[in-house]
Amino acid sequence: MRADRLLRALLFLAPSVACAVLYLPTLSGGFLSDDYAVLGALDAWHREGRLGGALLSKFVSGLDAPSNYYRPLSMLSFGANFVVSGAAPYPWRLVNLLFHLASGALLFTIAHRLIDDRGGVTRMPWAAAVAATVFLLFPTSAEAVAWVSGRYDLMALFFSLLSVACFQRMARWSDAWGWASLAAAACAFASKESAVLLPVFVTALAIARRSARPRGVLIGLIEASPWLALAVAYFAARVAVFGNPFRVYAGTSPLDTVLSGDALRALSSVPAWLDAALSPAVARIAFLTASAVLIVAGAARSLMRRATPEWLAVATTMLLSVALLLPHVSALAPTGEQGRLFYAGSALFSLLVAYALSPVAGARPGFRTATAVAVTLLLGAEAVLLRGNITQWARAGSQVRTLALELPRLALEIPPDGYGFVLVPDHLGSVPFARNAQGGLVLPPSQPVPLSRRLIVQTPADLPAWPDHIRRGLVGALRRFPLGSVWSAVGSGKAVIPMTPSNYYCWDATNGKAEAIALPPALDSPWLDAWRGALANGPCSALLAELP
Repeated sequence: MRADRLLRALLFLAPSVACAVLYLPTLSGGFLSDDYAVLGALDAWHREGRLGGALLSKFVSGLDAPSNYYRPLSMLSFGANFVVSGAAPYPWRLVNLLFHLASGALLFTIAHRLIDDRGGVTRMPWAAAVAATVFLLFPTSAEAVAWVSGRYDLMALFFSLLSVACFQRMARWSDAWGWASLAAAACAFASKESAVLLPVFVTALAIARRSARPRGVLIGLIEASPWLALAVAYFAARVAVFGNPFRVYAGTSPLDTVLSGDALRALSSVPAWLDAALSPAVARIAFLTASAVLIVAGAARSLMRRATPEWLAVATTMLLSVALLLPHVSALAPTGEQGRLFYAGSALFSLLVAYALSPVAGARPGFRTATAVAVTLLLGAEAVLLRGNITQWARAGSQVRTLALELPRLALEIPPDGYGFVLVPDHLGSVPFARNAQGGLVLPPSQPVPLSRRLIVQTPADLPAWPDHIRRGLVGALRRFPLGSVWSAVGSGKAVIPMTPSNYYCWDATNGKAEAIALPPALDSPWLDAWRGALANGPCSALLAELP
C-alpha cells in the first residue's frame, strides 16, 4: 500500500516538476508587448491615488476602449502583482506559471474521476497522469504561460477546471460543492471570454452521466440549469456594458461572420501557422500523428467500456472551443503567434488523449503496447516543441530587459538639441516583442524617469506615418511636452516647427543590442527607401522583413 501511495504521488507531481523545470528560463525575462499597457495603466492609477477604485470599476465596465473585453478579475490579479512587486517582472511571470501548474493538478483530478475512477472503482491514475502531462507540456501554451498578458487565458481555464472539479463531486447544485462550482464559474466569466465554454462542458457532462436513465437529456439539462442561467446572466451583462453580447473586438460582428460563411476563411491559414508554431517539422509530424492515433484509440476504448457519452461530451466541447474562435479571428498569424487562443482546447484535448489509457477488461496486449508507444511519442514530441517555443520566449524576455536598460544610455549620448529614433522589432519569431509597448518602454515604471523628451521607440509598422508626423512638428512636441500631452499639442498647433530626429538606432536581435545607423537628415528622399538602405547595409537587416 505504501508503494502504491508513493507511485500515485509521483504520477501527480512528476508532470508539474517537469513543466516547472522547462519554464524556468522564462521567469527572468522582462515585460513584452501588451504587458506595458497593463503596467502603464496600473502605474498611472497608483500615481493618481485611485488604484483600488479603478480596479473595482472594471467589474462594471470594459477592460479598455475600443475593445469589448470583460476581464476584471484578471486585472485585479495584475493589480495585486503591482502592489506587491511593482514593475519587477519575475513575480508576475511566476504567478502565471503557478496558475498553469494548478490547472494541471485540477485536470489530473478531473481525469481521474472521469476515466480512472469511473464507476467508483479506484485504480492507479495512469490516464490522469497522462492527461496532466499532455496539458502541462502542450507546446503552443508557452504563449499563455510565458507572457504576462496570457494570464487572462490562464485564469479563465483555472476557474473553469475548478468549477468542473467541484461539479463532479456535488450531489445536487445547492450543496457546498455545487455552490463552490458556481462561484468558480463566476470567477471564470470575470477572467476572460473563453469561459463561455464552461456551461457547455458542464451541461454535456451532466447529460452524459444521466444518459443511462430515461429522459436523461432532460435530467441533465435540469441539473446543469444553474450554470446555464449564469451564462445567460453573463451575456445580459455584456449587453448592458457593451451593447452586444458576442462582440469581443471593436468593429466586428461575429454573428454576421458566421452567417456569411467568412468564419471558415481562417481555416486556410492553419497550415502556415502550424509550420511556425510547431517547429521542427519532425517533431510536429510526430505530435500530430500520435495525437490522431490516441484520439481514435480513446474513442474506441470509450465505446468498449460504454463511456461514449462522456467521451463525446469532451470531444464536442473541444471542437466548440476551436469553432468559437473562427468568427473572431480572420486568420492565424503566419509567425506562429496566438497559441494562447488554444489554451482551453489543450485541456480538453488532453482528456481525449487520456481516454486511450482508460481501463478496459480483456484489452489485447498489442493494443496496450501500441497505445504506450503513441503516448511516449506524443510526450517526446511535446517536450521538443515546447522547449523550442520556450527558448524563443526566454530569448525575447532577455532582449527586452536589455533594451529597457539600453534606452537611458542612448538618451545620454544624444546631443542636447537632438532627438533619438529607435526602431525595434514588432515580434521575434512567434513572440510579440515591442508591439503596443513603444510608449511603455520609455516611461515609468519601466524607466526611472521619462525618456520621451530624448527619444522615441517605434516598430517598423509605425514608419510610414513618420514623414507626416515630422512635418506636423511631432519631434518638437516630443522634446517639449510629456508623452501624454504630445498629440494634443500637435493638434492645437503648439508644435509648429518641423524637426527631424538627429540620431537613429535599430535593435540588432541577433546580438541583442542597439546599433546606431545613418539616415538622411531631411525628407527629400523617400523615407521607407532610406530605411531599407540603412537596414540592408547594417546589423539590423532582420527588420527588413517587417517593413511595410
